[in-house]
This record gives sequence, C-alpha cells and structure tokens, in this order.
Amino acid sequence: MKESSITLDSDLSEVTGLLLGDGCLSRFTSGGRVLFEVAFTGNRSEFGYYRDFVKPTLERRFQLRGQLQLRSYRTVRLHFRSGRIVQYFSCLGVPVGKKHDATIPIAILQDLRLLKSFIRGLYHAEGSFYRRYSKMYKGHSKIYSHLMVVQFRTKLHTLMIQVHDSLQRLRIRTTKLSGSNGVFTFRLTDQKEIAKFFTEVKPRFKCTPPK
Repeated sequence: MKESSITLDSDLSEVTGLLLGDGCLSRFTSGGRVLFEVAFTGNRSEFGYYRDFVKPTLERRFQLRGQLQLRSYRTVRLHFRSGRIVQYFSCLGVPVGKKHDATIPIAILQDLRLLKSFIRGLYHAEGSFYRRYSKMYKGHSKIYSHLMVVQFRTKLHTLMIQVHDSLQRLRIRTTKLSGSNGVFTFRLTDQKEIAKFFTEVKPRFKCTPPK
C-alpha cells in the first residue's frame, strides 16, 4: 500500500491532532538496523479511546498491527513499528523526533471538516474541561459549579496560534493566547461558546468536568 493511496479523512485528521499532542514519530538504530516508530502515551482513563478508535483506525488504514499497553504508572501506550506510517505523517508535516514546534498540515487547514477533526484530536491530547474557580485569599479556592472552562495548553507556539485562529474561523470566541515559561494557553470561558465548541468539534471525551 502506497502512502499516496491513503486518503486523509476525518479519522486520520483526528489522529494527526492527537499525534501532535500526545504522540511522537521516531527514527532510531537497534542492532545495526534503522527502525521507525509512531507512539502515543495517554492517561490510563483514555484506554477506551485508544482501543476503540485510534488503534483500529491506524491498523485499518495502514494494514499494520499496533501494540496497546496499560502501564503501571497510570498511562496507556500505543505504538507501531513501521517506516511507512512514519513517512505518511512526516510528509503531512509532523516532526520526527522531539517536537520543538509544529504546524497544522496545509491539507487540513484548507478543509473545515478536517480542521474540526484535527482540533478534536488535539483537544483530546492537550485540552481540559473543568469548573471555573477563583481564589479569594491564599489557600482558598472557590468553585463555581455552574460555570465551566475549556482550556488548550501546550509548548508548541505556532500550532497554538493556528488552533486559536482556527477557532475564530469557526466563529468560536476564546480568550487571548498567552505564554508563560514556554507554555502557551487559551481558554473558552463563555458558556455559549463552550456549547458551540462541543457542537462543532464534537469531542469523544473530556465533555464532563472531573468531580
């Protein structure tokens, strides 16, 4: 199967967003052989997402077998050893090795349907959904049970600029993008905008705030 024959659809676009958040493309040498790997590491609570969506999506499209593991330190890991799958995502623009920055692939930026799926995948990796709170004084935290916040946070500056701008394209208002100590953040705090985000982006999880 040639990489050019694999259509970039909504499912692969979502996986691409997830990959830029919680995944990594690697090239390394072992026993004198050059090996390629795509790996994802997520929270243990996300096991069902990797088992029911990410793993079968990649196995079906690339005709490969991946390995999914639950680790003792509350993480789930999915990896594939394949030069073909690494080449596919690197040709889209996903960096190989440590990610110092990244961008949304052009093919995804040009298609709103794919863009929504990409944002969904990135939200699963780098987003959070929680109840709004404020500190009235040191050591005090007041929780507003009826007010929610959606947050995106990552070190990938260019990617965050593009995601922030993309939500504006979808007419979803957010706070300004801010940076501190190399980490970039923006939020959705207006409850109507949060509802619009869930309607347009359709996350598979992180739709209920933690207790």
